Formats: sequence, C-alpha cells, structure tokens
Amino acid sequence: MNPKKQQIINAAHHLFIKKGYNASSIQDILDEAGISKGTFYNYFTSKSECLIALMESIAEDIRAARISIAFGESPTDPDLFAKQLAIRIRMNHEKNLFSLYESIFYSQDEELKAFGKSQYILELQWLSSRIIDLFGEKVRPYALENAAIANGALQQLMHVWRFGTEQQLPLDELTDYVVHRMKQAVDVQLKDGKRFLSERLLTQHQQLPTLSDSAVHLQEFAAVAENDNIKQLLTFLSNELIAEQPRIAVLTSVLTSLGKDTESDAQLQMLLEQVWRQIK
Repeated sequence: MNPKKQQIINAAHHLFIKKGYNASSIQDILDEAGISKGTFYNYFTSKSECLIALMESIAEDIRAARISIAFGESPTDPDLFAKQLAIRIRMNHEKNLFSLYESIFYSQDEELKAFGKSQYILELQWLSSRIIDLFGEKVRPYALENAAIANGALQQLMHVWRFGTEQQLPLDELTDYVVHRMKQAVDVQLKDGKRFLSERLLTQHQQLPTLSDSAVHLQEFAAVAENDNIKQLLTFLSNELIAEQPRIAVLTSVLTSLGKDTESDAQLQMLLEQVWRQIK
C-alpha cells in the first residue's frame, strides 16, 4: 500500500478508537495525520471510505494470517480450524475493532452498510467452505447454517464471559469448544436431515473460480512481482495448474513455499489459499 495512504489510515484508526468514528471529522483526521485536505482527497472521497479502507486492510491481515498457518497442514484438522477462528477474534481485540463494527452496524451511511453486509457474507462463506473442508462434501447442505450458528455462538459466548467475569477470555479454549459443538451438530444433522437455512441462500454472492481462472490470476501476479524467485514460482504454479495432469505433490510443495513468504501481498495470499483448497 502507498505509504501516504497507510499513514492516513493509521491516523484515522488511532482517532476513531480514541474519539469514536461518529465524533471524528475529516479535519480531525488531517490534524492527526499531519496532512493537507488535498492529500486526503487524493486517496479518499469521504470519511466512510477511509473507514472502509481501514477495515479492508485489517480483513486482509486476518485472511493472510489464516492462510499462513494453513499451509502444509491438513484442511480436515479441527485444531487448525479452531486456530483460524481465533485469529479474527484476537486481531479484532488487538486492533480495538468492536466499536468500529458498531459504528458500521448502526450507521445510516448506505456505503458503510453495504460494506458491513459484504464483510459478513464473506466471513460466512469462508466458514462454510472450511466446514466442508473439515467434514466432507456430505455436509454441504448444512454448511451455511452451521457457519451462521458458529459465528453467533462465538460472539454470544464472548459477551456472556465478559459480562460475568473480568478474567481474560480463554480464546483457544473457546474456539476448540465451538468446533467440538459444531461436530456434534453436524453428526445429528447427517442423521435426521433437518435444517433451517438452504445452502443456496447466498449463492448469488458466490463466485466459483476454476483452476484455469486461478492460473490466469497467478500469471497477473507474476507479471508484477519484483522478487525473481516469487515470479518464477508463480509462473511455474500457473503452468502446472493448466497441465493435462497437474502434479499434486509438486503443487503442494510450491504452494507451501509461497505460503511461508510473509511479505506476499494479501490478495496473492488469498489466491494461494484458493488454489490450495482447489487442489485438495
């Protein structure tokens, strides 16, 4: 990200946490960042757009962290899923994001509301896909429902814990517990077939890329990569994906190498996770 844009986002983040989003003005952001109004409008058209950029930046960090711990691990490992669940909660706490989420939730700004909705849907889709990874294709009809239940359970259990005690939240224990309860729920559903939500409910929001699509996107990243080693690996990975018989062991090795590169662009990390899940 452009250093000046990142400077503005960092200043806005500090200000929104200290003063509150609604109570902060663009002038406050200018003063906090030590920039002119013209500089601000070079990057953002409004305060809400600045907040969206901040939240997107943190969401990318969450996705990158989830991807980083997944490479080389089995997608069917419940401990991995629990650790990935914990990442969002831990980062939300570290970044003091709960008040900002409330600002979006109660906002009358249509752009903010649309962004909040899109982020919620993305999280449900990620949860749904990981539930299918974890329990197999047979749970697809129940994946969205269990994603919504898990998301709600995490939030409500945290709220009750904080209302009832000042002790630090045992986050790893919480996410392990939710995954355990999810397995029990899925086992019951597979036997009785009962559900409330259809897996097609959010179909209009989903995009299902093919290996060829992923190969094209990898070539695009390879074209702009500054690191020669990364460029070569991305090009190799792209070519292997469109081979008549892609070599899964080779793909896994290359993806693992790329996934451990902590300097990779967050969007590239998302693409690599997509490829990882496609070949698995």
